[in-house]
Amino acid sequence: MHIRKHIKKKDMRYSRYFKSMIWIISLIFIIFILSPILRILSLVSISEIFTQVLTPENISSIEITLYAAAISTLIVLFFGFPLAYLLSRFNFPGKKILDAIVEIPIMIPHSVVGIGLLFVFAESEPGGILFNYFGISFGYNLIAVIFAYVFVSGTYAIKTMEEAIKALPPRLEIVARTLGASQFQVMFRIVIPRIARSILTGGILSWARAISEVGAILIVAPYIIPGYESIAGVDVYNQFEVTGLPGAVGISALLIVISLLIFIVLKIIQGQENIFFVPRERK
Repeated sequence: MHIRKHIKKKDMRYSRYFKSMIWIISLIFIIFILSPILRILSLVSISEIFTQVLTPENISSIEITLYAAAISTLIVLFFGFPLAYLLSRFNFPGKKILDAIVEIPIMIPHSVVGIGLLFVFAESEPGGILFNYFGISFGYNLIAVIFAYVFVSGTYAIKTMEEAIKALPPRLEIVARTLGASQFQVMFRIVIPRIARSILTGGILSWARAISEVGAILIVAPYIIPGYESIAGVDVYNQFEVTGLPGAVGISALLIVISLLIFIVLKIIQGQENIFFVPRERK
């Protein structure tokens, strides 16, 4: 017991040289991340965002982006929760392979995602033939955007929910079952309420990842016909192609502000209302 206390007191004492190196290396990387963000924000004032950036075209592209991201997030949560439960509670052959498949969208170049979706859902492909039967087309429409969003963003929600379910003691479910609750009652009265914050966090992460997607959208729906509108990320690219850096600054700044708001909401949901809170070290 005496040895454990001694180790606990000593293990957090770092040399001044070591701490300095850690801080310097960390700050270099933080500066690298913040530099382009702060540079963009410095070029556009808040008043300019409301007077110049919020044009009808930009507002329309942002509305389309947020709407498609919201729909894709609902789809991800609906289909992703059972998958997260499967990965966290069941043992079966090929589980690690299935877990790897869930994480594949993070690694695949997203332009490849767009190509893959077209090969499955284009008019002459198997998924496209099924869609045509119901009078639905794929490509250059909101459906293509939502499908791309689901593909690239699903991993974030699934893994967040999976970790939350793993942290939930299985005995809670076992006790409820022995008391006569059905499996669905256990799910809706015990599991979901206890991981509700993680479900919401996963949903926000998925939604945030969706609104940042561009590569796959440039392949499946660079424009949404009949209005020939585009999502916000593609709109930034189009404005850059037409007018160069000055034309793309405004909407880029607006998207950074939206991302910052998402970050604040996420931290509040996670119970970290005081972002600058520094925990006290135990003596």
